[in-house]
Amino acid sequence: MFAMSDKKQSPAMAFLLAELKKHEQATYAELSEAAEKKELQIYPVMYGRAKTMLGLVKMSKRGQGKAAEAKVIAPQSVTLPSGGSKSAQVRALLSSGMRAADIAEEVGCTVALVYNVKSTSKPGNKGAKRTLRPTPKPSTKTDLSLDSIVRAVQESARETERMRKALEKIQGVLHGV
Repeated sequence: MFAMSDKKQSPAMAFLLAELKKHEQATYAELSEAAEKKELQIYPVMYGRAKTMLGLVKMSKRGQGKAAEAKVIAPQSVTLPSGGSKSAQVRALLSSGMRAADIAEEVGCTVALVYNVKSTSKPGNKGAKRTLRPTPKPSTKTDLSLDSIVRAVQESARETERMRKALEKIQGVLHGV
């Protein structure tokens, strides 16, 4: 099944492969105990991979298994509205269970339009209306008394003085270097 690559295998995987070659019917629990004795740690996925590599279990090609078969839905016959918009045609085909790419090809539109129509035509979703965030209301308290203005100016002057002193210290350090 799988081609062994030139990449070096982990000791745990090499152990699993060797043990499964000797005893094809060995269970995961048995091999896990044996691996613990050799201070190796194995996981169920490694066990499954080793069995697949040795051809002890059958594996389908990717995308060919039961899940892929379940996804295949026979498209229902849908009559497209004549003279209708592309959105109306997309809505009609969406109800048939077709894939978005197939709908876009059938209608002659982009896949983005199909997804847009799909998102706006969900039950309970009336056109995907978007609301903007409400604008903040201006504060009703405006304390613009002369005292508050004087305090703000004084605080600003103090802050300017602190910054000036910090800059002077920095300049002194830089001149010393």
